[in-house]
Amino acid sequence: MTNTMKFGALATVALLAGCSCLKSPDLDVAANTKGSNYGDSSMSAGKGGLAGQNAADVHQKFQNEFVAGGLNQVFFDYDSAAIRSDAEGALNKFVEFAKANGVKGVTVEGHADERGTREYNLALGDRRAVAIKRYLVGAGLDANQLTTISYGKERPAVEGHDEAAWAKNRRGVLVLQ
Repeated sequence: MTNTMKFGALATVALLAGCSCLKSPDLDVAANTKGSNYGDSSMSAGKGGLAGQNAADVHQKFQNEFVAGGLNQVFFDYDSAAIRSDAEGALNKFVEFAKANGVKGVTVEGHADERGTREYNLALGDRRAVAIKRYLVGAGLDANQLTTISYGKERPAVEGHDEAAWAKNRRGVLVLQ
């Protein structure tokens, strides 16, 4: 390996190490150029949030129908970004909800369990968020409605060092903007 290649690899690792999240280039899914409130459930109709209804009403409806029942989360198998069949119903329900309520902005968060390096888990969280975005686009949402972000292992839903905790942390989360 040449010195130039070593420096480039080191620079990449240093860049990733300084970031607590990873915005996805969305691979072959069109990226959203609008801003968003990553990791925040607040919405604003003036920021590409919700149209057609009172944003607070739609937010409350989302909280009641999805967040309260855990339907805003998709869980993944170990070291996988494949959408499981048990997640399809919730994702399809969300597509119907988004269309019926004029949702214009959604952030798809990707998360991983604590195992693996920070860099690996940021990349895995990114693949998970992009997989959810692709599913939602395939089910009828516009790619411009969706933004992805990876938090890797930085924001666990459950603390713990066993399979029960890891299974809850291998997830994607839908957040209204």
